[in-house]
This record gives sequence, C-alpha cells and structure tokens, in this order.
Amino acid sequence: MNSEVDYLFSPAEWAAIHVHKYYLSQQRGREVLIKEVIRDWLKNYAQQWRSRQKEIAKMNNGSSTVEREYSPAEWKSIRVHRYFLSQRYCRWVSIQETIDDWEKNYGCIWREKRMELSSRNQMEQMLRHKWLESEKAGYDIGKPAIADWIEKYAALWRKWWESE
Repeated sequence: MNSEVDYLFSPAEWAAIHVHKYYLSQQRGREVLIKEVIRDWLKNYAQQWRSRQKEIAKMNNGSSTVEREYSPAEWKSIRVHRYFLSQRYCRWVSIQETIDDWEKNYGCIWREKRMELSSRNQMEQMLRHKWLESEKAGYDIGKPAIADWIEKYAALWRKWWESE
C-alpha cells in the first residue's frame, strides 16, 4: 500500500485520521508516516470513533448529517471552526458539537461580517462595471450602468459569492 487511496475509509474517517496524524506528530515531535498513523488509529481509536458516529446518527434519526441548511461559505467556516475546536479540546469534535458551538459563539458575528463584506464587494463590482461601460461610451453613464449590472450580473455574482 503506497498511498492513502489504497486504504478503504470514508471521508469522515480520513478526516479523523488526519487530525490524529497531527496530534501524533505533535506528541512524537516528528512527522509521522500515514501508515503509522493508520495503524495507531485502527488499534486505539477506530472502534470508539465509529461507535460515536453511530450514536450521532441515532440522535439525528439515522442521519449523520445535520438538518439545517448552510451555504457553502458557512460550511467552510464551520469546518475551520471544527479544526480549531478539535485542537482546543485535544480530540476530534463531532459536527453537531461544532455547529452548536459555532451557532452559539460565532454564527451571528460571522453572518454580519459576511453580509458587510458581501455588500462592499458587490458595490465594487457595480462601480467597476459602471467605469468600464463609461469608458466604452466616452462619458459617465451613471445609474443606468448600475441597473445594467444588476440585471445582467447580480444573480451570477450572488451565486458565485455564496459558493466561496
């Protein structure tokens, strides 16, 4: 077995194994080979981790995913939060525990900042479009260029922004 692809683990197990690799490397003071990490994870943590995942699935009516819909940007923020939460607690934190903590402590602030950033970036795009169209026309077009951007690009821009 030469690479990670040779092992049959779910994406969630791979995530847990990589977190384990980080802590194992910290503990040993050197970079640990993935084979060593997998051996150690299977020997010491896999059974406990898998039974905990089954408990989580039972709590969510058979689903290991959370019911609330989040945008891709929110999920990205939640995954980053999960990484740092796992570091803080020195253990792999469940997605439900992460979401609960993120919603309680960071979600509102994150959404406010995201909305502020979104508005600013969207305005920059509209003004850029106005400038480009004015340059083509040879005079300042003004509000019609902004309306043109909204009509042509606003929906596409919003879709792109939410995927970031």
